[in-house]
Amino acid sequence: MFKRIAAGALATAAGASLVLTAGAGTASAAQAELSVNITEVSPNPVVVRGNRDARVAIEIRTTEAERVELHLRPDTDAPHTLVAKEAKLVRDGELWRFVTSFDKSDYRGRWIAVADAYGKDGKKLTDTAGFTVKYVHGWRKADTRLVDFNAGPEPLRKGNTVYFAGRLQARDHWKWRGVRHEEVDIYFQADGSSAWKYVTSADTRWDGKFKATSRAVRSGEFRAVFDGDRRLDDSVSRPDWVKVKRWHR
Repeated sequence: MFKRIAAGALATAAGASLVLTAGAGTASAAQAELSVNITEVSPNPVVVRGNRDARVAIEIRTTEAERVELHLRPDTDAPHTLVAKEAKLVRDGELWRFVTSFDKSDYRGRWIAVADAYGKDGKKLTDTAGFTVKYVHGWRKADTRLVDFNAGPEPLRKGNTVYFAGRLQARDHWKWRGVRHEEVDIYFQADGSSAWKYVTSADTRWDGKFKATSRAVRSGEFRAVFDGDRRLDDSVSRPDWVKVKRWHR
C-alpha cells in the first residue's frame, strides 16, 4: 500500500517494516562524497499513553543523496505488524525529516531505524539508530533512577575496550532500593552529533548494579537508559564523556 506524501512515498509491509522513501529534488552543486547520518530520533523513548497515538520524528542528514529510504523495524524475531498513520516528509536541503506515529497495537520494545541513501551512480550508504517504543497505563508507577554511571577508562585508544557500570534504583516510600533482573541499555552520542545510538545492554544484579563492555570507536558521551515496565517508570543516567585517541605510527 502506498500513500503519496510531499516529495516522497510511504509504504508498509505487513509483518516486515515501515518504509519511508523520499525523492531527490535539486542536486547539490558542490562536489562531495555520498554520506548519510541519522542525527535525531525524537522523542526517544516513544511513549504511547492509553489510547492516544505517539508521534516520532527521524531526522537524517546527507550529502550528494538523490534518494533516501527509511526503514523502521522492531528489533525482534517475533511476528508483528505495523500500521503507519499520518506519515509525512519535510525536506530542507540535505536534511530529511520523516514523521510517523505509533499506538498501543504496535510492538513495544526496541526498534531499529535504517536509513539508506542513494547517489546518482546508484551507490548506497546506510546508517542505523535504535529507539524504544513503550506503553504506559493510567496508574502511577514507581520512580526509578540510574546512579553512579561510569564509562571508562579514558582516554582510550580506538578499538580498545570501554567498560560501563552503574546502578538502577526504585523509590520504596522514602528509600531508594536496588532493582534486580531488569535490563539497562547503553547509548552513545558521538561528538558533533545529536543522535543517541544503541550500543549494548546489561542485566541488573540483586542490588541493582550492572556492568557491560563495548569497543571504543570515537570520542563522545555514553548514557544508561532504563525503559521501565508496568511497575517501574523509565529513567536515564547522566552522560559520561569518553575521549578516544587514534593510533599513530
